[in-house]
Amino acid sequence: MARAVVNPVFSILPAEDRHLEAMMAVMDAGFEPRYGEAWSAVQLAATLAMPGCWGTLAMLGTQVAGFSLCRQAGPEVELLLIAVMPDLRRQGVAARLLRAVQAEAVARGASEVFLEVREDNRAARRLYEAAQFAAVGRRPDYYFGKDGSRRAAITMRFALSQLQD
Repeated sequence: MARAVVNPVFSILPAEDRHLEAMMAVMDAGFEPRYGEAWSAVQLAATLAMPGCWGTLAMLGTQVAGFSLCRQAGPEVELLLIAVMPDLRRQGVAARLLRAVQAEAVARGASEVFLEVREDNRAARRLYEAAQFAAVGRRPDYYFGKDGSRRAAITMRFALSQLQD
């Protein structure tokens, strides 16, 4: 018997302090503990409160399906975090969040978006490459895992002018 194809509709909205608990639930479920990439609630709240920083939520009904966190410095936006609940992956949540980041960056007058991704995070790299982010650098030993391992980060860039092409 063929499986039914589910094509959920996600709404995108700004993240606020009142969403911190739900965002932390996504963070805790979405980041593999051995890599040490997850942020604490204090780090998340402090970043949301900083000038030039913003978060975006992807909602499936009343459930927070994922979120992104960004900061802007001049014409550059850095995508600091993007996380999706594991049971909702591969359904377009991260891609929708990424498009929302790009649209907000344009609205804020930015010209490019940067991010860093763990070199061995193949799923994330495929997402960014599909969205036309280009690798522009490599940082050895950038990520420190809970197990003492070190992994490189790939720096990626997206020129927002590509959205008008």
